[in-house]
Amino acid sequence: MDKPILSKQAFKDLDMDEVDYDNGMLRVFERVMYKGSNDDFMELRRFYGDERIRKEIINTKCFGPKEVNFCCFIFNLKREDFKYYKEGSLRAYPEFKDCPDDLVYEHFA
Repeated sequence: MDKPILSKQAFKDLDMDEVDYDNGMLRVFERVMYKGSNDDFMELRRFYGDERIRKEIINTKCFGPKEVNFCCFIFNLKREDFKYYKEGSLRAYPEFKDCPDDLVYEHFA
């Protein structure tokens, strides 16, 4: 499988040649959502396709309300489609459980 062409912005601490883009698609998408650029996001859509992204992102445990709402809008999903999303809290996943260790809430902080 080829590799997407992504900026180092979301992967500063990783060797991008060692990232498993096929089996680690969800982790790659989570990193790009929090730390990547718009170009990175568009590249993932081109590389994986919206259908695969739609099937995978509903399993994330990292997205808060803004990320979930954004994905619902872009990928024609409902908040209820996200298996681990819970309404009613300021941040759905304040502890970032099961997320990459260095994942921080940069875009909307």
